Amino acid sequence: MGEAWRITLNPPYVLDDEATAFTFRGWAEVDDEAAPDIEVRINGRAVAAELSPRPQVRRYFPGLQVRSIEAAIDFREVLSGVDTQQAAGGFLLCVSVRSDHRERTFEYAVSDAWMAAVFGAPLKARPVAPANLQMRVAGAAAGGFCAAGDVAARRLEVLAQAAGEPIEPGQTVLDFGCGPGRLVAALAPRHRGTHFCGADIDAEAIGWCQSRMAHLGAFTVNQPLPPLPYDDGEFDLVYSLSTFTHMPADLQFAWLDELRRVLKRGRLLITTIMNPFAYDLPVKLRTAAAEHGFAYWGDAPETEGLPSFYRLAYHTHDYVRQAWTRGFEVLAIGGHDLNDTQDSVLLRRV
Repeated sequence: MGEAWRITLNPPYVLDDEATAFTFRGWAEVDDEAAPDIEVRINGRAVAAELSPRPQVRRYFPGLQVRSIEAAIDFREVLSGVDTQQAAGGFLLCVSVRSDHRERTFEYAVSDAWMAAVFGAPLKARPVAPANLQMRVAGAAAGGFCAAGDVAARRLEVLAQAAGEPIEPGQTVLDFGCGPGRLVAALAPRHRGTHFCGADIDAEAIGWCQSRMAHLGAFTVNQPLPPLPYDDGEFDLVYSLSTFTHMPADLQFAWLDELRRVLKRGRLLITTIMNPFAYDLPVKLRTAAAEHGFAYWGDAPETEGLPSFYRLAYHTHDYVRQAWTRGFEVLAIGGHDLNDTQDSVLLRRV
């Protein structure tokens, strides 16, 4: 059981339009059940919480010391005067629970109607993807989706800056494989004057982006094979996180060629790979990786809502340096540096 999972609030992490009052319930591991040290904060503001025994947790986690948490909230009181636009990205409701040295923050999706009911004004909420779309991207909907996107966005900015190609006003940027747009939602408010586009094979995710994020970017559905509906050299930067980690080899080269086409000469493509020797893979995959530098796990579980080819793919660094040079210069390959499980790859279009 990981550290983050020793604190929980009950899902779903969505509040109805009229839920201006709400009771958060959950439990947290504590160092001493007789003297629990638990604090609950709503967007940084401490709120009262009732603590009580939760012995039934031990049926599943023997020996764990825990306390139940219940915090009844009137949002109109707690959030009075709070920053409602959070750097113009839209308001994000965050509930943080600290228990001794442990801490976990949960994000809650709220609607514009909820915003109006709580704040008395027609304000924008930050778009938080529904649970099923979060699961396609992250494998879980555990209340930290936007925060993980913020971390990846900041790392992407650092990589682009270090390569001498920072994101700047007037540029056009493509998120290929954008899913429900969490990177665009993180980047667009910090880069006013930059035009963001998102493309993905997931029609449901793109439909959600078009309905909830049109103020942040332009989103389109792409087909399993090129072309994309963009002009040659349209983009100043293309990034594509966790896409080439799911394609068979023929699709990868088709999409590398297509992303090169829509990228301006001399500009960056930032993407990611999974190093096969960083994972405990089946023998046939380790053998393929050792012999060829690439292994596609076509028998990996399918992802609901995505095409059957969308499985798992692994690349060695040497393979990328040798095979991905058709139209690109490989500038750098990182190590678990974009989302803690994948290696960044920086390619410059030649």
